[in-house]
Amino acid sequence: MTPSVVLVSQTRHSHLEGIRIQLLKRAGFRRVAVLPLSEGKDLFEKILSALLADSPRRLAVVTFDEEAAETLERFDALYRDSRLPETEIRPMFGFLDTPSFIRALSLMIRKQFEPSDPPIKPPIDIPEKIEEESFRIIDETLNGFGFDQGWHQIVRRAVHAAADFEMADLLAHHPEAVEKGILAVLDHCPVIVDVQMVESGISRPLTERFGNTVQCHVADPDVVERAKKEGQTRSTLAMRKVKDQLNGAIAVVGNAPTALFEILRLIREENVRPSLVIGVPVGFVGAAESKELLSRETRVPWISSHGPKGGSTVAVAITNALLRLAQERAGERKGG
Repeated sequence: MTPSVVLVSQTRHSHLEGIRIQLLKRAGFRRVAVLPLSEGKDLFEKILSALLADSPRRLAVVTFDEEAAETLERFDALYRDSRLPETEIRPMFGFLDTPSFIRALSLMIRKQFEPSDPPIKPPIDIPEKIEEESFRIIDETLNGFGFDQGWHQIVRRAVHAAADFEMADLLAHHPEAVEKGILAVLDHCPVIVDVQMVESGISRPLTERFGNTVQCHVADPDVVERAKKEGQTRSTLAMRKVKDQLNGAIAVVGNAPTALFEILRLIREENVRPSLVIGVPVGFVGAAESKELLSRETRVPWISSHGPKGGSTVAVAITNALLRLAQERAGERKGG
């Protein structure tokens, strides 16, 4: 069971309220309170009684005070002198207030309440059960982030693909991205990808259901030959080759920043208009820059990630999430 959290300080600090809201909205905690110790025993007991209403009673006591030991000792003394019930308490010292910090603090709090020597469970050997348990673990953290349902589905699958909760902080999207992506799928749009790994990972049953062709031209003989002659990357020329087909398509880039740079050039200079651009190339050369340019794009909807992280598996996860959302939408229409 997720513990309750109390943010303790010697005196009242307004920034702690912001951290409290972030832990509720972005970290999945159900009960979080701010407790300035200077405001007396009555408030101390009132706040903690509300936090400890459920059983089992587990409480993370977090302070950001410079004199952390003194604050925690004062909390401990007040607790001993109160009429509050016996509780499993874990004191800890917090740190910087940033989105990544909220995620790190959330994980630190949960880790404090794990058994010191947890039993090793036998592996789950049924694939469906493995995926079900994986998403249960992911949702336990993401459910508090306040994402709308469509974006939640995309983020949870990206986190699953990368095995990294940081993707929840790194992913970003244009306000119309999810809706325009779903409509494009339902309208039988082509899906044009940068590499064969992305092509092979996209769900064939779902694309066949909606009549979406998946195209990858990076290995086409004419693209390979032209890349040798012109000294350009195959990824660039593969996107240039299908510029007309990109209109109305979903463009997916998971590996090659040069493919994303070319798509953005086609949008800017040649008036090409994909229905959606999913741009999450991975790497240290050009990846972050290409995604930064995509995030500034206002002419077409986009889904992207900040920094060097991303990759083909993340691109596939985002695309398959959109296909599943389209499947749900189609089911709703049929039911209606």
